[in-house]
Amino acid sequence: MKNISTIIGVVLLAYVAYKAIKHYAMVPKMKFQSEQLVLLDKNETTSIDAYKGHVLLVSCYQTWCGSCARETPDLNELAAKINSPNFTVLYISDEAEEKANKFRQRFASENIVYAKSAKRFGELGIRSFPSNFLINKKGEVVMTKLEGFDWLGEEAAIKKLLAE
Repeated sequence: MKNISTIIGVVLLAYVAYKAIKHYAMVPKMKFQSEQLVLLDKNETTSIDAYKGHVLLVSCYQTWCGSCARETPDLNELAAKINSPNFTVLYISDEAEEKANKFRQRFASENIVYAKSAKRFGELGIRSFPSNFLINKKGEVVMTKLEGFDWLGEEAAIKKLLAE
């Protein structure tokens, strides 16, 4: 009887772990292209869909996130290297504007466009930070990366998307 209780306990624990991993660690889908964003520098509204015709690197970040902080200077450098009016690095947070502004002051980010999501990330399916989406000119997600990634190594791929 003790063995059956142990087996049931292990199976139950495995099931709960599977559900947690599936819920929190799965790569999020970009399902919020038309959601309202507020551009922090201009205090005007936009959406990801408004960038169609451009190559866009969207980074959903949190100000407390170490990986987000580490990749910010790299993404700023990437935008400077590509130096195209048709390429934008768009940083989106769902935190208060004051927190976002303090975050951006800590890092070189003059080539990054900062925006605030009107909806909480949890509502949009974003649970891992940073969640990054590379979007082509047609508005299609061509690459998704989570929790820090060497985007400087993707310069050639982005230039290829720009040439399409």
